[in-house]
Amino acid sequence: MIATPPQKENKLLYYRLIALWILIESFLGGILHGFKIPVTGLMVGGSAMICIIFIARYFPAKGSILKAMLVVASFKLMLSPQSPIASYVAVFFQGLLGELLLRNRWRLVSCLSFGLITMLESAIQRILVLVILYGSHFWEAVDVWLVKTLKQPGLQNFSLMAASAYLTIHVLAGLGLGYLGWKLSSDKSTSLKPEWHIPAFDPDTDSAIPSDSSQKKHWLKAYRFLGLGLLFLLLQVILIPDSAILPRGHVLELIYRLALIVTVWKLILEPILQYALRRYLESRKGPLESMLNDIRFVLPSMQWMAVQSWKKADGRLMKPFRFLQILFYNITLDESR
Repeated sequence: MIATPPQKENKLLYYRLIALWILIESFLGGILHGFKIPVTGLMVGGSAMICIIFIARYFPAKGSILKAMLVVASFKLMLSPQSPIASYVAVFFQGLLGELLLRNRWRLVSCLSFGLITMLESAIQRILVLVILYGSHFWEAVDVWLVKTLKQPGLQNFSLMAASAYLTIHVLAGLGLGYLGWKLSSDKSTSLKPEWHIPAFDPDTDSAIPSDSSQKKHWLKAYRFLGLGLLFLLLQVILIPDSAILPRGHVLELIYRLALIVTVWKLILEPILQYALRRYLESRKGPLESMLNDIRFVLPSMQWMAVQSWKKADGRLMKPFRFLQILFYNITLDESR
């Protein structure tokens, strides 16, 4: 039976959920990459989705998700200034979609729809980026190269099959994460082991959130796409020099396309979008100033709780699920802590 949401909004619980969303957006991706954990994007996006579902579950008032979204974006700008614009697009898309689908309509079908659309948008966005960068000639060349190298005529539509499989994985993951978010927020699970309960924390003694001072060189990161294209052309010459996978004109077109798109994006479009985003978030800081200051004090304790939850989660394949189960259970277990 689904527990009745609290009639009186608990500010600490609201701030905890927002702080956890901030940690996910600003630090979880880097941590998962550091541990070489696969499907990092799905885990980061899925964890953020579950935070939004919990906010909708406990705080169905109009604008609660949108306010949380603005706070998360503001902290993300402060803590991870090197984050690409696409990551902010994901935050705003999830927040707006959550406000549309989940506010005052918290139920299973809403959570499933939220998960499905969110993950589908993420997958389509990544595919579109590759199509825009490389155009159709590159993908046709990949198919030809695979057929000639592996002697498998059935791979002539490999690019289409790979894109379809990628979309299918995200659709299934979206539905699964939507259900998981609904299940975790439906009631407090009784299947937790007693020793999994995390003791009360002391915000004054917990370690503070480390500032993200790693300023990766944007140019090296951006031009990896150009490097991939050139690497493909080099492999063509080395492995099958007698075959014309890409005609000379298409090769020059690919190099020109990559260099032009990446340069225009990094020199013109991205700086303009980052400036506009910074100005917009700064204009919204006034009404949110008190909340921003309060959440600064909640962040260290939420970081500690997330670390302890990961340590207490057992299992291998089930460890991410156990982690989320323990974490959200303890977040909502005792709202007076």
